[in-house]
Amino acid sequence: MLSKKLIFYITFIVIIGISVIIYSIVNINIHYISDILILIIFSAICESLPIYINNNVSVSVAYAVDLMAILLYGPLEGAIIASIGNLLLIRNVNGKMKCALNTPYYKTLFNISQITISVFLGGFVYKYLGGVPGRYVYPKYLIPAIIASAVYYFSNSGIVAVLLSFLLKKPILSIWTSDFSWTLINFLFLAFIGILMASAFMAYGYIALFVFFIPLLMVRYMFKLYMDLKQSYYDTINALTKALEAKDRYTLGHSKSVEKLAVYLCREAGFSEAHTEMVRIAALLHDVGKIGIVENILNKPGKLSKEEYDYIKQHPVSGYEILKDVPFLKNVRYWVRYHHEWYNGNGYPDGISGRQIPLEAEILSVADVFDALVSDRPYRNAYTREEAYKIIVDSEGTQFSPRVIRLFKRAYEKNKEDFKHDF
Repeated sequence: MLSKKLIFYITFIVIIGISVIIYSIVNINIHYISDILILIIFSAICESLPIYINNNVSVSVAYAVDLMAILLYGPLEGAIIASIGNLLLIRNVNGKMKCALNTPYYKTLFNISQITISVFLGGFVYKYLGGVPGRYVYPKYLIPAIIASAVYYFSNSGIVAVLLSFLLKKPILSIWTSDFSWTLINFLFLAFIGILMASAFMAYGYIALFVFFIPLLMVRYMFKLYMDLKQSYYDTINALTKALEAKDRYTLGHSKSVEKLAVYLCREAGFSEAHTEMVRIAALLHDVGKIGIVENILNKPGKLSKEEYDYIKQHPVSGYEILKDVPFLKNVRYWVRYHHEWYNGNGYPDGISGRQIPLEAEILSVADVFDALVSDRPYRNAYTREEAYKIIVDSEGTQFSPRVIRLFKRAYEKNKEDFKHDF
């Protein structure tokens, strides 16, 4: 069920988008009609080859074609090419062919409208800054073209980020940084290709479209390769997490909870999205060393003996050993090893203290302890959220450093409702 705010936002974008399409059609330059039809087909082909970032968001190399249309013909014709190209796309989704006819109408209208608005704004800025459609971009109009491509990109990603913010009930900036920021470099490359395509089209005509279609496919391949590689990492991580949870019934969902709490602390620390992503991976893998612990100790219903506890205390080292030969986890392995170290040096396995403990490991430690406190254990019932908060804050200077406690307090105050075990 869509919320009223979401319905209002979708309606608002659709009204503006359809208005721009109607205005563009009424004022189109009919001398360009044959070129527009060909570029619509080209745009539709590119839109039909998307790369999915997640279940809600996909990107395509049609960005370069749309930018080319802006530089050749202006905002009106560019908006028509982008909107109709998007309308005519045909995609294979989970083995089923998908087009505008079998997609919910409001999704189709929103997709068409947001791309129309983005392209129109990019074209308008290009002309406003002195760019002349149909003229060679380099060198006179290069700066306006670069700025126009940026306006197109940020408008497009921003409109979708706002939609996802309403849909997922997450901050817009968080949505944009997690789902779109990493695509910026790739889109800069697509902007470069779009500018080259426009110049080549003016010089050589339609043959330029076919010449540049191969580089566009290569860019798409690089996009897809990156996403597939990223997905394979997460599949491996999730497999390890599930293997652990199958052994230890008391930590079911624990790693996911630690991951979510750790992200809140990372935001307060000002970590970049890439940095936060690595902490998220560390959170999911922080207890991976428990895979090697025998189940009768791991699931013992009563309190552990000293020998059993000493045995379990080796799991950070085991986790480190498991991860040490994975190149992209070279920092994560240390955060996993040190997530049970204490600020005063009384932790394990190495007994390091103070600033010797990486902040990322401290973040994992706080998130790990909080979720453990608000969860039932064989030897005690769960603490309330407020009780767990007080226990952690009172541990400042002993188990936790002042710097991580400051982050924890801020994160807790801003996201209090999420600081519980059941996410």
